[in-house]
Amino acid sequence: MALELGPCEANFGTKDAEVDLGKTEGGVVVTFSTNVADLMSDQYGTAPEDQVISGQGALIVCPLADITLSNLAIALNQSVKTIGDDSGIAGASLVGTKLSDKANSLLLKKYVSGSVSEDTQNWVRFPKAAPQGNFDYSFSKDGQRIINLTFIAFADDDGYLYYLGDETASTDGS
Repeated sequence: MALELGPCEANFGTKDAEVDLGKTEGGVVVTFSTNVADLMSDQYGTAPEDQVISGQGALIVCPLADITLSNLAIALNQSVKTIGDDSGIAGASLVGTKLSDKANSLLLKKYVSGSVSEDTQNWVRFPKAAPQGNFDYSFSKDGQRIINLTFIAFADDDGYLYYLGDETASTDGS
């Protein structure tokens, strides 16, 4: 077993054409969750006899240090508009929009020996991840501004929530 430490590169967009979101500060955190429902019977009293998985999920927090209009647009599920040299974001109301409609591929590539690994064994892909649009954007005299971009993972068309390591091996291997 190898001991690990280090950052990753976060990429978001269309699969195999994801765009690097830039530098992060504070570490990218992936939280996997499994929800269960208790199966009860009188014979086991108040303790569950078994449990059934009722849902699984993943939240990914990417604290972006690169503050760009493009990253803000991703975080807010909006678009950057441009006229000549000027760009901006108009914050349209998204009430009623399915978050899964805003989902794209989120690819995390860990750093190995100081550089981004091109070895798919060191990758984690969330094929259908959507920015939740919830973050604080602080203007202060002594704190670095960070976009805490939170993604929620949805299952792809094949029912996969994530791929750890090589994607082809994980689905076609023995």
